[in-house]
Amino acid sequence: MNDAERPKLKRFYYLLGYVLVVFFAGFGLYSALKQLPKVLPASDSSTQTYSGSKNQVVLTKIVDGDTVKVLLENTEQSVRLIGINAPEANDCRGDWSRTEMEKLLAGQTVFLEEDPTQGNKDKYGRLLRYIHTGSGLNVNAEMVEIGAAKEYTYDKDYKYKRMFIDAQDTAKINKLGVWGVPCD
Repeated sequence: MNDAERPKLKRFYYLLGYVLVVFFAGFGLYSALKQLPKVLPASDSSTQTYSGSKNQVVLTKIVDGDTVKVLLENTEQSVRLIGINAPEANDCRGDWSRTEMEKLLAGQTVFLEEDPTQGNKDKYGRLLRYIHTGSGLNVNAEMVEIGAAKEYTYDKDYKYKRMFIDAQDTAKINKLGVWGVPCD
């Protein structure tokens, strides 16, 4: 090999080394990203156009993250939200869950939706319903999606079960609310 070919060969080896480094770095990055959990968007699943029979009510009290009181036909009724279970007021994140419900419903027009698969009332005499806002938000699903409640199937499958499970998966992946740092 003569002196004129040496710089060309040296450049070739540098270029080859650079290409190999870029290739392996890219492959390593691809492999690492492939193993990360997929983070889902956090507000698409609970917003929909609500077209069921609308039963507009006046919200009188938020008891906790899964129970409210409403004025229905001039009578105050307790309403248990279908498909969710929120922490009780004195439990870890109970106050937070109730506050999240307050934020979702503050100043909103509220509609109740029955689900024939769930019956009209629970064993405590509370109406079993989904709550929708005037903007189309399914409050039950949103509570699950932000981690303020867990999906809960009491006895039979219900209308929005798939939506609630997807919302819960989003909350788990993102470690939101009840899926976040454990309480002491």
